[in-house]
Amino acid sequence: MIKRVRRLAAGAVAGTLLGLVACDLWVGAFRSWWDRHAFTGSVVSSLLVVAVTVLIVDEVVADRQRRDRGVTVAVQGLIVYSQTRRAYEAVTTAGEKGPGASSEELRTLTGMLLTAAPSLFDDPVARHFLEQAEKLTAALVGAVSATSDGGLAADARRRLDSGMAQVQEAVAPLAARISVEDRSALEGSAGD
Repeated sequence: MIKRVRRLAAGAVAGTLLGLVACDLWVGAFRSWWDRHAFTGSVVSSLLVVAVTVLIVDEVVADRQRRDRGVTVAVQGLIVYSQTRRAYEAVTTAGEKGPGASSEELRTLTGMLLTAAPSLFDDPVARHFLEQAEKLTAALVGAVSATSDGGLAADARRRLDSGMAQVQEAVAPLAARISVEDRSALEGSAGD
């Protein structure tokens, strides 16, 4: 929404600037009015220069920065996803590896979420992934707390499977930002 408003304002400023230049070139009365009001002309031209700089140049630079950061944010999201997957697998197979493994993986995951959250939060796609990963982490912590030596209850397992599916769905747009070679390298290390 804000981006659309900024673009409309940039278009209005550019249109105003073009209109003033055209009137100055072809309308004699317009040109003579500005000649008689030099201070007003100076103020208006200064404001237009500031508006062009702020609205147009700044928007171009901001778009370039968002594109450049998009891959970095995606890589960070995939790293968090890898740890999320490890924690999920540790909790759902806790009977095989012992309760200590799942607690350690969850501790690592919560630390990663806290570290990565500021950079993921600014990107709407990454923010959605972050929310899903946080919800799954909370469910994993709850499952570990409620798990007896017999393993996960069927209802808890379904909730965790559903949460993991939502995380996988949320990470897909982030993964699409990364080249296939880099993505396979990241996912390969995630499976280790």
